[in-house]
Amino acid sequence: MKTRLLLLLLSALSLPAFAATSCRDAAAQANRQVGGKLDAAELADALQSLNHDGRLPEKFVTKRAAQAAGWHPGRSLWSVPALRGKSMGGDRFGNYEKQLPQGQWQEADLNYKGGKRGANRLVFSRQGQRYVSVDHYNRFVEVATCR
Repeated sequence: MKTRLLLLLLSALSLPAFAATSCRDAAAQANRQVGGKLDAAELADALQSLNHDGRLPEKFVTKRAAQAAGWHPGRSLWSVPALRGKSMGGDRFGNYEKQLPQGQWQEADLNYKGGKRGANRLVFSRQGQRYVSVDHYNRFVEVATCR
């Protein structure tokens, strides 16, 4: 009787903690699913920040903020000294092809190394849904919930 009660109590208290994995593990798993094309550490940092602060890490800037700093569309983000090392992120993602569930989405570039933006993206919602794409939105891989 005590054992059953203890197990019931433990399962009620502990299941949510076991259901969510670390953001590093979730990023590594997503990276494996897309053939190792992502910087898993960068993805994990973004996931951790979104979960903790509700926003992307400081390395990400919106298009509006980049333009205010002197960037012009079609140019490398890093052509502006103040934006060196930054990546585009935080702008709205339209989901026009309806490949993701209904809702409001934002996007962030992953693996940006200057020059053209590339095809790798993190797409996320305020409700905690996270997806990655390594082919500019043709295919999405859901990222496991992480803590």
